[in-house]
Amino acid sequence: MTMKKLIFSVLLVSMQVVVLAQVSVTSVSVLPGTDKADFYHPAFAANGEYLLLTSVDFQGLTKYDLKTNEMTKLTDAVNAGYAPQISDGGKVVVFRDVEYKNNRRYTSIKSINLENRQVKTIDKASREMHAFAFVGGKVNIASKEQIISKRLATDIRTVNTSYIVAIEDQSLVLYTNNVRKVLNPNGNGSYIWPSVSPDQKHIVYMSLNKGCNTYVCDMEGKNCVNLGYIAAPVWMGNNWIVGMEDKDDGHQTLSSTLKAARIDGSLTQEIPTPNKIVMYPAATENAIAYVADGAVYLIKVEIR
Repeated sequence: MTMKKLIFSVLLVSMQVVVLAQVSVTSVSVLPGTDKADFYHPAFAANGEYLLLTSVDFQGLTKYDLKTNEMTKLTDAVNAGYAPQISDGGKVVVFRDVEYKNNRRYTSIKSINLENRQVKTIDKASREMHAFAFVGGKVNIASKEQIISKRLATDIRTVNTSYIVAIEDQSLVLYTNNVRKVLNPNGNGSYIWPSVSPDQKHIVYMSLNKGCNTYVCDMEGKNCVNLGYIAAPVWMGNNWIVGMEDKDDGHQTLSSTLKAARIDGSLTQEIPTPNKIVMYPAATENAIAYVADGAVYLIKVEIR
């Protein structure tokens, strides 16, 4: 069966299976050219106009224009693809750059202006890996000692409160303005994959305490909702989470599907795809990008 026929079959099945579901698939497509570049870890620009793509080990960043299918190499920096940040209008990208000196790892934070391709270092190389986020027209960089603010962009919406969520010493930490608070909603233990909702009202994270489950809590670390096992969770609007439900034999991944959940825990559902193993989704309110079979796929969805 050809890929086009397989995708068409999946669409037919999805229309039959998810009639009662809240997230419906309207189209599935392979992004042209991505099957030749071995991309991973897609990230949407907030305006939905392009994706950032990187390698399996987060080296380099490539911009993929979703209107023209044009690919532009932005940087070859080591670790640049690990949680890059994009200004609301898509004009500025902030990323990490890792270098080794005397067998020691140092991480700096840099920005690139996509209009003039100018690269700036906004946080000099250090032994720590600081979390960062756009807040208004500034990038706030969080460390245990202070918040460093650098003005970078003019295409950012105005927000009243700045939140940065991070994992520090395996704990879930929230920076609110200049205040650092250890949340750990599920008690002491290990936390991974945290992020703040677009409306800045909730945090999603995975807790490794007493199993591996994904939770959503409020900005105080309270009112936790257990969504079950959803790996690499990302926000799909403000009310939905999407991630992977993967299975392995201890050595390799055997299967992995897309799983979506309402943040109140009232509904979870599989998002049908033509692939046996789907990895590392990114999402907006009406689209999901993921990696499978050596290419990047784009799903258009409707949320009821």
